[in-house]
Amino acid sequence: MGFFSTLGDVREMLLYILTMMLMLGFIMPVHECAHGLMAKALGDDTAQRAGRLTLNPMAHLNLYGALLMFLIGFGWAEPVPVSPVRFRNQKRRQGYMALVAFAGPLSNLIMALLGAIIYRAGLCFEMSYDFFSAFYFVMIRVVILNVGLAVFNMLPILPLDGSRILNWIMPDKLMYKIEHAISRVNPIIYIVVFYLAIHFLSGPLWKVEYALFSWLLNGVDWVFNLFGLGVDPSYIMNMLQLSHA
Repeated sequence: MGFFSTLGDVREMLLYILTMMLMLGFIMPVHECAHGLMAKALGDDTAQRAGRLTLNPMAHLNLYGALLMFLIGFGWAEPVPVSPVRFRNQKRRQGYMALVAFAGPLSNLIMALLGAIIYRAGLCFEMSYDFFSAFYFVMIRVVILNVGLAVFNMLPILPLDGSRILNWIMPDKLMYKIEHAISRVNPIIYIVVFYLAIHFLSGPLWKVEYALFSWLLNGVDWVFNLFGLGVDPSYIMNMLQLSHA
């Protein structure tokens, strides 16, 4: 879903803009900051010295990545600098890099969980039809975006976080050959191949994202029901139908 798909509906356009503001102003900064915090915990303070251990979105903004995120729903932030040579245990350098890489997707899963909790908690209160529709639109998309970022970044494809985890698993010489071969490819050609690969994997990725999304919402709902905070499913359907009437 991108900005252009909302042009026929002013209300949906405004909600989409609000969601993208949350994405660019909070979700992506948390993802990048998580990388830096993990690196610092392992002995590398490069991100801190570069002023990147902050949730200030301007510190992590990549203009082109932000523009694409806003227009088509797919983009990126400025990568946090990491210096593996500064890790306190050089014998575990690859493992530490894998931990730094995993910190980003993990932060997205945590934010997805928090989004699911906020959404489910909101259902315990009475809302007007219009407010419920806006609340549902934004919070569900916050969960979806975070789940999508977590799954997408775990793909073992350079320059995604999953490639650093793959680097830890694979023999150093083999990974070096792969990275060297990629470095010799024209950047434009690599970007085209990268997007084609993502398009090819979109079906399986969506299945994983949907399963994780459903598991989160159902798990949070189960916990709320356990504490006697159940919500009639028909209430949600009626509210959505009335708010779009």
